[in-house]
Amino acid sequence: MTKRVAYQGIQGSFSSMAAAALFGPGLEPIQTARFRDIFAHVVAGGTDAGVVPLENALAGSVHENYDLLGEFPVSIVAEAYLPVELHLVSLPGAEASHIRQVLSHPKALEQCSKFLEERPSISQVVSSDTAGAALEVLQRGDPALAAIASDEAAKRLGLQVIARNIQNHALNATRFVAISASETQDTAANKCSLLFTLPHKPGSLARILAAVAEQGGNITKIESRPMPGKPFEYAFYIDIQASQESQGCVSRCIEAVSNSAASCRVLGRYKAASSLF
Repeated sequence: MTKRVAYQGIQGSFSSMAAAALFGPGLEPIQTARFRDIFAHVVAGGTDAGVVPLENALAGSVHENYDLLGEFPVSIVAEAYLPVELHLVSLPGAEASHIRQVLSHPKALEQCSKFLEERPSISQVVSSDTAGAALEVLQRGDPALAAIASDEAAKRLGLQVIARNIQNHALNATRFVAISASETQDTAANKCSLLFTLPHKPGSLARILAAVAEQGGNITKIESRPMPGKPFEYAFYIDIQASQESQGCVSRCIEAVSNSAASCRVLGRYKAASSLF
């Protein structure tokens, strides 16, 4: 059965490639301009799932999506690490030395900051997604305009790659997660994501970290985010992977965090993706 999957951007965006990696190329795409729209579609039942980026190896966390995970009643059901190679693309016949403006998603611009800093004559314009930026370059027809986008987007639109692999480091990837309105029942789940708050007691966070370690869990990510309406108080997002492929270990880690936290919400149990590095 074909799944309806929401993601940000158009075909050729990294989100579209992540969706294909997670659900196969035969999915029915629901393309959005904003991450918030993905969550809204999933909760309203307009899609079977959504795909969002959570972190990049160079630019770090996508904080907006961490906040949206806390705001919406969704569950993470899968994850994937997508290699990210960023290229400067423009109209056929355009030359890199003649480019005066570059468009791309803010995270892509951030990942290519060294390349852009070395070319101060090129102004930067934020776009909603990398493939959308490439499409705008095609539509405007200006050889002094370029986008930072994927090779797939360039090929789809008939654009020329005029500078290849311009990201700050060759080893670049983005972690994407699939979200659903219902929690997965995958018995092979060996990873979980939790959102918790702490009691105002010394050593509260240290006790939680120690409790996870005692249960054999490996903390692969921890992120703190401010709590709206509670100045300088924070909620914590944590990813825990079982040291062995055991759902029992995941369950014990969840129980350990719940017993020590002021509040705890399970954001998802799923099978860990293989790391690229």
